[in-house]
Amino acid sequence: MNFLTENQIEQYADLESRIEEVTTASEQAADALKGVEKRLTDMAVLIKNISTYQNTKPVYDAYGAAKNKAQYRAGQESNIILHEAAARAIKAAGISGKLPNVPALQAEYGKLQEQKEALYADYGKLKKQVKEYGVIKQNIDSILRQNREPERGKETERG
Repeated sequence: MNFLTENQIEQYADLESRIEEVTTASEQAADALKGVEKRLTDMAVLIKNISTYQNTKPVYDAYGAAKNKAQYRAGQESNIILHEAAARAIKAAGISGKLPNVPALQAEYGKLQEQKEALYADYGKLKKQVKEYGVIKQNIDSILRQNREPERGKETERG
């Protein structure tokens, strides 16, 4: 009863609508959290691919200018393979022309990480509220059922 009074819930319908509101907010927070986590994952892969591309570019350029490509490739095969794989991944990400600045991407990644932590905290609070409202609703349903059952019992005794 204290919970209902504190939250200004006077009718059963108010409780149900409040539960629906909190559940919807929790679901929206979960969706936002998933979106940020996906973006963080995509950015981490992109940062890794751009860094790999930039670090192996001199070796790849030298490979392109080498007179004996087979011999040069044999000596630098791992770097060449890494460069080509990174180039394919960058192209698959839809990036063409000038590559994004890695420090700028890392700064954006850091901001997204902070946003994720804030969303996770909000989601945790909302999830706790959903659980709390669920317990309150169960308790009220239980009380309402107990009030109705003795009436049914009296009717069967009379009949």
